[in-house]
Amino acid sequence: MKNDEAIALLANPRFLDKLYAYAYRHCSTSHEAEDLCSDIILAILKALRQSEDIRHFHAFAWTIAHRVHADYCERRKRDHDRTIPLEDPGGQSADARTATEYPKGVLPVNRMTDPSGNSIEDMLEEQFEQEEQQHRLKEIFREMSFLSRSYRSVMVMYYLEERRISEIAASLGINENTVKQRLFLARRTIKNNIRPEEDSLTNREPCSNPGRTSAKPKKERKKMNKKAQNTNRTLQPVSLTFIGTGDPVGNDPREKAERILSQNLIYLCRSSAMSAEELARQLNVPMPYIEQELEIQCRGVNGQYGMLRRTGQGKYISNILLVEREEYMAANEIYSRYASPFCQYLAGAIEAEREKILSIKQLGSPKSLSLLLWLLISRAIWFFRSQVRDELRDIFSDTVPASRPYTCVALEAYADTCNHFYGNDGINAQQICGYSNVYVENLYGDRLQAHFHCSLNLSNDPLLLLTIRCVDGLATSSLSEEEKEIAAKAIQCGYLQKNGDILEPAIVALTPESNRKLWNVLDKTLKAAGTVPHTEGATGIQKLARSLAAELAEFMKKHIPPHLMEEYVSYNTCIASNHFFHDVVEACIGQGVLNAPKNPLGPEGVLMVLQK
Repeated sequence: MKNDEAIALLANPRFLDKLYAYAYRHCSTSHEAEDLCSDIILAILKALRQSEDIRHFHAFAWTIAHRVHADYCERRKRDHDRTIPLEDPGGQSADARTATEYPKGVLPVNRMTDPSGNSIEDMLEEQFEQEEQQHRLKEIFREMSFLSRSYRSVMVMYYLEERRISEIAASLGINENTVKQRLFLARRTIKNNIRPEEDSLTNREPCSNPGRTSAKPKKERKKMNKKAQNTNRTLQPVSLTFIGTGDPVGNDPREKAERILSQNLIYLCRSSAMSAEELARQLNVPMPYIEQELEIQCRGVNGQYGMLRRTGQGKYISNILLVEREEYMAANEIYSRYASPFCQYLAGAIEAEREKILSIKQLGSPKSLSLLLWLLISRAIWFFRSQVRDELRDIFSDTVPASRPYTCVALEAYADTCNHFYGNDGINAQQICGYSNVYVENLYGDRLQAHFHCSLNLSNDPLLLLTIRCVDGLATSSLSEEEKEIAAKAIQCGYLQKNGDILEPAIVALTPESNRKLWNVLDKTLKAAGTVPHTEGATGIQKLARSLAAELAEFMKKHIPPHLMEEYVSYNTCIASNHFFHDVVEACIGQGVLNAPKNPLGPEGVLMVLQK
């Protein structure tokens, strides 16, 4: 609550009436009550000027009211000790005269009563005390929600369910001394967490005089607030983007990390271990929800690979690599510096083996070298990254790399973090359209739109099924009206093309043998490439990969958390080299090695391998 809102609440006539009633209840005359009420209002206004934010206004105001009243009582006692009571002519003191003037059970006119004879001021004071008690109970319940399960359970059973110690021990399967110990520690934790909050209602430190407070320096308060703003994930939750490699079916922990709570837990544990209580307080979420989410993130999908792992101290730490924007951009910059020389190697390799590449037998009508090169580019980049990986393994020879069916990493999702990313997804199916095995892959990125992702069930995709049927040519006249509509869609997305009345694949289709020959030609050429044609003093691809790996290894040693050093292979594959594909593609288009696609959803980058 900001200061202007708090001042508006203070100026509310109903609240001012309550303040006056409180002051009147503790004073002998209306004049004293007016003075005390004025002192309270002035003290509240001074405190508001010293505080930038008020969490609970009424608790804040009544705390000050009690302190001002304590000062008033102390002053009144000192004045009374220095004063000699006066007597009237009849020999009665003022106090005695008052008792004589007002018979038993009758209050002065300025002490209003309800029909039952109870003081209105007593009723208001009781109401104020009830409101303060309710506020304290809410704070206690809130603190209970942040206790770990073992301590929270005994508190709920003992205080809310009113069970005996022996019943709690039997229910939880622990001895009675353990129950008593947990109750003691839980109570102490709650007291310690509530008391600082009461003392910090005005961002002040408690001092010896209960009627006075000492404010923190303004600069210090601003610094603390800025730090809280930078670390408070409840106000600025982070959003993560996940990238993975391998077989995701049944192994992908991303399926359990779509919620914003999941992602912020992972983010907070990215570099250091945190307990469930620490995470609960960071996110301002009660412990039961945090504990359940932590269990989900530790199990993952297959029970073996999750986003988080437990440490020996009962804390949790990230089980995947998580990089923020600055680190991500710096890592990719290392690879990007090697894109241009690598493109020159690739251009030389393709030119040297042009005839061999074109001579490889294709299913259906032969496709242009341009389409073949869009397939080769992904394999060439994969080859280079594998060379860098091998060099990294030599550098990190003392570290055993992680081995699992699927691995993912997380990136802090800024708008430009995942730009220039290319992916390559493949799917397999058996016994489709008369073929024992069918494999289809597609490339996607800045210039190419994805036709499908690896979760696609090929046997349920009508466009791909019709493309398989058209490998040897299929007359359009043999199609039903529904199949003609499917064919039109397949032509539109680049799967099929018409040759007269015959439908045939627009994408590259190969047999397994032709597929192996194509990659073998490229593989042997790249391994043999020792120099860049027409470039003086250039080194081979092997040395290029070695130089990049050395530079990247130094970067990774500074940025990968020690407990995740076995993930260095994934850092290379899924983080540092993400922009490299884009940089190589653009360099190859600029040098005329590749033709720019006319349609983002065209045949470029799509391969189908059919086995009888």
